[in-house]
Amino acid sequence: MRIDSHVYCLPPRLHDGNKLPQVERQVLDAIHNHPEGPYALSLSSPEAILISMEQCGLDQALLVAFPWQSADLCRETNDYLLNLAVKQEQFHCLCSVQPKDTNHLHEAERCLNAGALGFKVNPVWQDYEMDGPVMDELCAFASGAGATIMTHVDQGYKKSAASVSAFLELAKRHPKTKFLASHLGGGLGLYSQHKPIKEAISNVWFDTAVSSTMNLVKFYVESGLENKIVFGTDFPFNHCHNQNDPLDDLLNLGFSQIVREKILFKNFMALFGCENLSEENR
Repeated sequence: MRIDSHVYCLPPRLHDGNKLPQVERQVLDAIHNHPEGPYALSLSSPEAILISMEQCGLDQALLVAFPWQSADLCRETNDYLLNLAVKQEQFHCLCSVQPKDTNHLHEAERCLNAGALGFKVNPVWQDYEMDGPVMDELCAFASGAGATIMTHVDQGYKKSAASVSAFLELAKRHPKTKFLASHLGGGLGLYSQHKPIKEAISNVWFDTAVSSTMNLVKFYVESGLENKIVFGTDFPFNHCHNQNDPLDDLLNLGFSQIVREKILFKNFMALFGCENLSEENR
């Protein structure tokens, strides 16, 4: 069994940057107006994702909704992905909410009731400070519902609303909330042998969406985090715009079969409570 826990699939209408409001400038600059944006966007359809998965031997994918500034765009994307997850057994769904929106908990509950495994947020794109009070209600709700929050975390060399230090403060403030920190949490796991950090991130998992620096995963395993790492590619918006290169890079790190299985599917199942995956798919 192999699961990609970080895949983006946009509603066809939102492939066109001209149809996005200017409030989504962060997304436009990062994706639609990027020189490689049109090619990457062409791969963000369910058909292209399934072809890619088949080519590199991936069995399931977690489709992640874009964390839009607009709550309406979050809902539109959520509906699209939830529908895909119902129709296509290879897909799971992680919805997005705008924590600044007064109705975000209603949307969160609606998505969970429709089968979502949790929520994706990005303080940079959604314009708030991760370690501020904006996230408190969503974290409390997710904790009570047993849902996971995936958040973008920037690498340690970046000054950002989604900085490593801001994420650490969020994790400390909400120790009962399960977090999936994208991009290896910006390197936070490298400090897990420091006891205060180890205790503070006991509720944190990390995805491997570091496609140009996959070797960092080896350092995380050596730091004792083999049970907290899940395979994720950021496809199709990773630097290589494919799933195969990150998968090959991971497999070439020399891990034992036991560690490989943890990263490729067992840790995902433990995090999201997907133990009901059928035996024949393992």
